[in-house]
Amino acid sequence: MLNTATSLISDVIGKDDQSSAFVYGTYSFFEKVINGVIIFFITAYFNKRQLPLKLISGLVPVLCSTFAFGLTYLGKVLYSERVVKLSSNSER
Repeated sequence: MLNTATSLISDVIGKDDQSSAFVYGTYSFFEKVINGVIIFFITAYFNKRQLPLKLISGLVPVLCSTFAFGLTYLGKVLYSERVVKLSSNSER
């Protein structure tokens, strides 16, 4: 999932090398903050019950990777021609 997210970010940045460090840094910061908050709430509410923790730790990665795959596939189907045009224009 991290590779998919990084690939999508690099697609958004494209050839713009002046703002790429800022975009990657901002993404990394927000990812760490959000993951910390989510882990805090999960452990605070489900620390005494094993079944919800097992379901969360087993199903969430599968659901997130399936969702990421679906969005990536949808982007490829809907926007592949546009990305080719952008790539060919930026190389000139």
